[in-house]
Amino acid sequence: MRRLILPAIVSAIAFVILCGLGIWQLERLYEKEALLKRIDQSLKTDTIAMPLEAEWPALKPDDYSYRKITVNGEFDHKHEAHLFGFIVTDSKGGSAPGYFVLTPLTLQDGSRVIVNRGFVPEALKAPEQRTLGLIEGQITIRGLMRMPERRGLFTPTDDLKKNIRFLRDPAAIAASFGFERVAPFIVDADSTPVPGRWPEGGHTVVSVPNNHLEYALTWFGLALVLVGVFTAFALKARKA
Repeated sequence: MRRLILPAIVSAIAFVILCGLGIWQLERLYEKEALLKRIDQSLKTDTIAMPLEAEWPALKPDDYSYRKITVNGEFDHKHEAHLFGFIVTDSKGGSAPGYFVLTPLTLQDGSRVIVNRGFVPEALKAPEQRTLGLIEGQITIRGLMRMPERRGLFTPTDDLKKNIRFLRDPAAIAASFGFERVAPFIVDADSTPVPGRWPEGGHTVVSVPNNHLEYALTWFGLALVLVGVFTAFALKARKA
């Protein structure tokens, strides 16, 4: 029995950790389901007007993500940023690389909001290749509010010399251009046609992975396997 003390302690600790991870994944499951419900409600609610600058600090991403919005302003095409990405091109999952054009929209009070105007193929990255789409003057944009993305461990570093970004982050874009008074969210423009077609809006993918139940079952399953392995080990040690 003395030989089982250390393995029992180690197994008990591992069992608690595995169960804890399983419970954590269940908590994440409930949180994700609540988020998905909020997104579904946002897509079904009426379009809102652009929040006032004084309201920006109180905005919570989970509350405004995918809300339909309308905003009026004037594009600053000289400071458009290019976000590398792909769009789905067919029902079989085919995709094409290119860039999403992120352009500051200057509001009447002088503040700005970054607008994802839509996708352009790699050959049309340069604005001079799509001059018809460089809309001048006051314009009304309809689209969806998007929360900033967080840089992950494997997110490439932005290439500012080539004006290529890999992260949808309005604060980082504003800082690179020396802008202040920029909204903490991005607006994805809808599919309203643009002169010359490009940038092509309406490519927002409403997709939030929700695999937490599978992860929870995996952790609980490993905990049960651990119990089985220790039980077999204990029975074998007892007979020895």
